[in-house]
Amino acid sequence: MLYIDDVLFPVAPGKIVTETEMDNNLYPLVDGSWVGKSGGRKPRKISFELLLPMREYPFAYYEGKYCDAEYYIEHLNRIAEKSEAVDFDLYRSYKGSDSVYLTSMKVMLEKINVIEDAKNLPDITVGVVLREARWVESRVTQETSVAKTERQDTFTLPETYTVKKGDSLWLISKLVYGDGAQFEYLAALNGIKKPYTIYTGQVLKLRE
Repeated sequence: MLYIDDVLFPVAPGKIVTETEMDNNLYPLVDGSWVGKSGGRKPRKISFELLLPMREYPFAYYEGKYCDAEYYIEHLNRIAEKSEAVDFDLYRSYKGSDSVYLTSMKVMLEKINVIEDAKNLPDITVGVVLREARWVESRVTQETSVAKTERQDTFTLPETYTVKKGDSLWLISKLVYGDGAQFEYLAALNGIKKPYTIYTGQVLKLRE
């Protein structure tokens, strides 16, 4: 399953290419030789192709209802226009194994290519290029003689959650547990099996 900016895409890519580049530069010297300077690792580039069905397939995942390719293309265009970092979460399971492998990171949408191939009509393929988002934190520390009073917020986990339109187990887990990867625990707790289908109005237990 693939989520980009908390939206589930119907078909996860079969192949993803992750490029790691070093920011190495060469500088000429007076004697004609060259010297290299390493600037560290550049943010990783992630590229893949997405199949966006124009009809409903049994192997595709949908949250609540079927949406055509235009819905997902518009979503990607909105991300590109915002020029903000978004969540990229990919879940994979392998035949014969109950383990789920998760790739999760913040990314910037760098490029979208819409590919209309006559062999795949009416479905649409979209080429996507993402760039890993990384920041450098700077902290300013100020000393003051004024005593500070710290407030500690407390949160009590409710016993149940009622599913709303657009919800998924991953989104609910991220909301209530603070970690979307806990969706398997939530599914097991409520006896939900793959492909982890939930419906609006369903009441889920959040703790044993």
